[in-house]
Amino acid sequence: MAAREKIWAFVVVVFINLLPYLSRIFGGWEWVAQYWPDPGHEVWGLVFFHAFYSAPALPVIQGISRARASRLPWFLPLIVVTMLTVFLNHDYDLASDAQAAIGLIVFPVFTMAVGFLALGLGLFLQWRSERQ
Repeated sequence: MAAREKIWAFVVVVFINLLPYLSRIFGGWEWVAQYWPDPGHEVWGLVFFHAFYSAPALPVIQGISRARASRLPWFLPLIVVTMLTVFLNHDYDLASDAQAAIGLIVFPVFTMAVGFLALGLGLFLQWRSERQ
């Protein structure tokens, strides 16, 4: 992986990890604060939260490393992961019940899976355009 790709991979990981917070800003700071860990648990709470929310960045990073002539193998997963993360987190209420926090584990894993499907589509379209 070249230095330029490493920089882009870092930018993608930071962007994907900020998306859950950015998608909740329009609900107010109280709404954003639901995703912040309780006092005394900030470090491990953030490590746990962002360990899962770094997973959707994997298909985008794979697309960055596999893209040749076209940008589709990384652009398509980036758009899909961004839209799905914003959609799943913008109105998710953690105070609704005791099991609501399970979504913080399920959402990034689901988003990663859909991102890999988008990566596969982008790689297929790149392969098809190179064949012609």
